[in-house]
Amino acid sequence: MIGCIRSVALRGWIVAALLALAFGGSARAAEVETRDFAVLISGKPSGEVHMTIHRQDDGSIQMRCDTDIKVSFGLLRYKYVYRGLEVWKDRRLVRLDSNTDDNGKRFIVSAAAKDTNLDLKVNNVEKQVRGDVWVTSYWTLPDPKRRAETLAILDADNGTILEGKLSFVATEKLRIAGQEVSLNHYRITGKTTIDLWYDGSERLVRQEWTEQGHKTLLELLRVRR
Repeated sequence: MIGCIRSVALRGWIVAALLALAFGGSARAAEVETRDFAVLISGKPSGEVHMTIHRQDDGSIQMRCDTDIKVSFGLLRYKYVYRGLEVWKDRRLVRLDSNTDDNGKRFIVSAAAKDTNLDLKVNNVEKQVRGDVWVTSYWTLPDPKRRAETLAILDADNGTILEGKLSFVATEKLRIAGQEVSLNHYRITGKTTIDLWYDGSERLVRQEWTEQGHKTLLELLRVRR
């Protein structure tokens, strides 16, 4: 589970201006942006996700993700905290560093590109994995040349390598932060089915999946630049 959220009151022309920038099909207007998401589990507000995307002078892109989730359903108590940094260049993962507390299970993950592979370390256990992985933050779409393939997906919080098939569903109009916008809907099928919606800049706006019988929704609240 990956996410970031904060409840924010969005009003008037400020909202319209932010959404115009967010969904206008280009992220070039700013070198740094933060996307604030709400997390709902079974319809109940359950946390927040913040993704800060920073384009570097060398052409690489850093994405820092901060996620805090707390769930309470009857006797069920669940807490999830994730702090992660991804570095991408030419649509390839160059570096990943993450620290996760998954309801008391702790993972420290690091990965670094080496030739065509990644050197991966999870809680001091090291191994090499293929270098053309996508990552479960899903903050941007993978390279178009690879979207028809079965994708290797690196689970950012525990270092597991997953497989999934990405398919385009439709271009849909959805109401996001009070505005109706056109988004591209994709679906990952594999061990878990995940629905993802991206804007014209191929950046994540909405994510939906079911985990342990609970529908989980990650939805954009605002974009800060």
